[in-house]
Amino acid sequence: MKKKMLVIALALMLATHLTVLGVDVNFETVIDETVGVIEDFSHGKLHISGEAITYGGLDEIVLVLGDAPIFDLLTGLPVSADCIEIGMDVRVAYLLQPDVLPQAVVIWLSPTHPDAAVFTTIVSENIQYSPDYAVFLSADAKYRITLTKETVIYCPQNGELSFVDIMPGQEFFVWVDMITASSPAQVYPDKVVLICQFR
Repeated sequence: MKKKMLVIALALMLATHLTVLGVDVNFETVIDETVGVIEDFSHGKLHISGEAITYGGLDEIVLVLGDAPIFDLLTGLPVSADCIEIGMDVRVAYLLQPDVLPQAVVIWLSPTHPDAAVFTTIVSENIQYSPDYAVFLSADAKYRITLTKETVIYCPQNGELSFVDIMPGQEFFVWVDMITASSPAQVYPDKVVLICQFR
C-alpha cells in the first residue's frame, strides 16, 4: 500500500473550545484515525502500520501513548498498556500537532472483531433527556443514539459519567454490538468514550 502523505484535514466545526487529554483543542482541531498492526511499542511510543480511516490520517504512524485510554474491543473493557503486544491489531485515534509526535486520544485493541463496531459521532443540538435515558441524533443524522443507565460513558479527564452529562457538540467513540439497517440507524451503545469535553 502506498503510504499517504500528511494532508490538511477538514476541520471539526465546533463553536466552543474543547480539551483533549489536557491539550487545548479548538474548532480547527481534527482527531484522525488509523487501523493497522502494532509494529513496535517501546518508551511509551506506538509504531502502527496499516490504513488511515480519516481524510487526514496516516497509513503508518508513530505516536505517543500518554494517558490515552485503552480498550479491548472483544470485551469493551478498559485494559492497561501491558496488554499491548507487537503484531496486535489496533485502531487508534490521535491528535496531530506541529513539531511533535502525534498524541494518542484512544486505543482500541482487536478492532477486526466481527461482532462489534466502533465509530465516531458528534452529538447534535436535538437531545432529549428522561429519567432513564438520553436520545439524540448524530450531527450527520446517520444515527439515532440512545444512552441509558447501563451505558458505560467514559471521559479520559473525568472517568465515568452519566448520560445526563452528554451535551450537544461533544464528540465520542461508540462501541456497539448491533446497528439497525433503518434510517437513521438505531444505536444502543454498550460504551461510549468522549474525545472532547467542554471546559
